[in-house]
Amino acid sequence: MTVRLAVAFLLLLFVGGFGLAAVINQFAIVDAVNARLPTTEQFDPFWWGPWKTSRLHREYRRLYPNGNLLSRQGVLAAVMLFCIVLVGVLIGLGFLAVAWLGGGGALLLWFTYFRKPSTL
Repeated sequence: MTVRLAVAFLLLLFVGGFGLAAVINQFAIVDAVNARLPTTEQFDPFWWGPWKTSRLHREYRRLYPNGNLLSRQGVLAAVMLFCIVLVGVLIGLGFLAVAWLGGGGALLLWFTYFRKPSTL
């Protein structure tokens, strides 16, 4: 096994570790939001999708305008994306594939975690 593949494997282990930390942080966000919502509007901890996650993020921003859990979630996701892009470089993906992966992932992270939502 070459050094590049060993480093790529180590980076994939880091992605798993940061992913576990992101899941724990997600549960902390759910617990924080559910603590302030009425029982009928609380979030079920299972069966997540993009719309439910978006609604959770909106509620978290509304209930905790200065909260840092959502930013922490974004940082964990950004570090995972960075590790995945490095793995792509190490295993020899082409420039366009790495640029698409990194650019698309960064854009998705921006809209999901870091952009200030517009108030309509």
